[in-house]
Amino acid sequence: MVKLERINLQKEGLTKFFSPNEVRILELLWEKGDMTSAQISEDLENLSHAVVAGTLDRLVKSSFVERRLDEGGPRMRYIYSPVGGRDEVGLRISERVIDSLFETFGDATLSALGKVRKENEVR
Repeated sequence: MVKLERINLQKEGLTKFFSPNEVRILELLWEKGDMTSAQISEDLENLSHAVVAGTLDRLVKSSFVERRLDEGGPRMRYIYSPVGGRDEVGLRISERVIDSLFETFGDATLSALGKVRKENEVR
């Protein structure tokens, strides 16, 4: 779950913002779409069903995954879906980080963003 105090810019990729298990589940949902927790556990063989269920709960609470009741089967189960794609998640995280930086540093944040943009345009 993305908590500003837990962001670690030294890590690689999405693990800067999410736990490794959260990343694996998000990437699987982005690739395959709607899945049950049992299907996720099956695809991620080395994660127990309990770990998958707990991780899904955190992703649902943080609004990166949505859960809905599957009413088509003989027993109650949930279907999990990603809330937005990778780009939308990136936008949400970026907005939270920038808001926090602006709250702390004000206009210096805007200057830094302008500098980063110019450097990226040159590349």
